[in-house]
Amino acid sequence: MNWEELEKRLRARMNATPHGGKKELAEALGITQTHLSQVLSGKRDLSRELAEKALRHYGLEPDYTPKGGEL
Repeated sequence: MNWEELEKRLRARMNATPHGGKKELAEALGITQTHLSQVLSGKRDLSRELAEKALRHYGLEPDYTPKGGEL
């Protein structure tokens, strides 16, 4: 999977997080809710470091291999 496809899938998965879960997601990623909102709206880039944290949060390997399901 190339970076653009991964970024697209991660943004979609993060956007699908229920409103109340975005605070937990931001905490798990080590960023503020404002930073997360900016990433989700496309105002800030999704860095590879942040993408790897998100992958781990969703139970995926940093090499982008699903652990029992598609992203």
